[in-house]
Amino acid sequence: MSDFDLALIGFGAAAMSLAVRLTEGYPGRIAIIEPRALPLDDQTWCGWRIEDHPFVGQVERSWTSWSVSHADEHLVRGSQHIPYEMLRSSAVQRHALEAVGGREDWTCFSGASLVHATLGADGWRLVLGDGRQLSARRVLDSRAAMLRLPRPWVWQSFIGREISGPDLDGSGPVRLMHFLEDDEPLLTFVYELPINAGRRLIELTRFTPDPPARAQLGGALDRLLDERGYGGFTVEREEHGNLPMAPIGPYNRDGWMRIGTAGGSMRPATGYAFHGIQQWADRCAQALIAGNEPFPPGRQRILDWLDGVFLESLWADADIGRAPERFMALFRKTPAESLVRFLMSQPRPGDVWGVLRALPAPPMVAAAARYSLSRSKLAQRAQA
Repeated sequence: MSDFDLALIGFGAAAMSLAVRLTEGYPGRIAIIEPRALPLDDQTWCGWRIEDHPFVGQVERSWTSWSVSHADEHLVRGSQHIPYEMLRSSAVQRHALEAVGGREDWTCFSGASLVHATLGADGWRLVLGDGRQLSARRVLDSRAAMLRLPRPWVWQSFIGREISGPDLDGSGPVRLMHFLEDDEPLLTFVYELPINAGRRLIELTRFTPDPPARAQLGGALDRLLDERGYGGFTVEREEHGNLPMAPIGPYNRDGWMRIGTAGGSMRPATGYAFHGIQQWADRCAQALIAGNEPFPPGRQRILDWLDGVFLESLWADADIGRAPERFMALFRKTPAESLVRFLMSQPRPGDVWGVLRALPAPPMVAAAARYSLSRSKLAQRAQA
């Protein structure tokens, strides 16, 4: 049985971001346990780059303008200082695998799943599906947790296809949200990345209380592509996911810590995680290199509360078909860079005030009252 100082369960965005930072200064041995054969071009990580990160060289494209639209309104916003960028999971994975490959004292257990873990006096004993065993003093676990999301929290479910063809325009802004009218709660919108001339990523996204079946969402995307004249283009790849839009609390017990989305790195009201993970990875790597305990993913309580109020307002608006108007108001009335910093969980004090001013007071106050009451009832049940 091999002994390690640290085991990373899953080599997703959080584990890769941390590992790359640890290659240069961490003195301990690391085990990476990943059931998939990497690299895989199965995800696209996007967001606004407020600060540089180790994967800037893997950015495939960035944009200085983006748009949102609903009904007859089409808004274009932008910033020359804070670009919206796209990274392919395969490019990030190749960079991370090359970096960790330079550490001969680290081991990648590729194609292996963790099936059993036991806490002992010296740390964790881990058993893999192929029978191999190892021990680790600390474990950082990025596997998705089983969750039930009570109102106002929802799932962001999406399916996307990267299509290619000679007539696809590569210019123009990113289309963040083009809201569609349908009977599915709470919201449905189209997201489009004009990657380059001849290639485009088109995603259909829904905010729903329960994740829809992949086939159901894929069928809806097929119909959408046909309606828009994209049905005859070549599908290069497909990506799919269900993101929990909820404030997941930290788990850090007995040397076992959850990281990434499973540890609460994703912003509940937006679904953005990759760039927030970079901030966490900086702090966590610094702590480990200094010989301290790993730094857990952190949350700002005020942002969690605001996200809860905002999503609660969407539930009420959905009943009268006005949920998209909340997003349109934010992009219409808030200065672009202020809104971006807020969405990426790095707001300045004035940014929060600008977002609050952009939303209509009466429905938001009512949503705040409902959300606060529901939280109080949940707390009472937990204490009973």
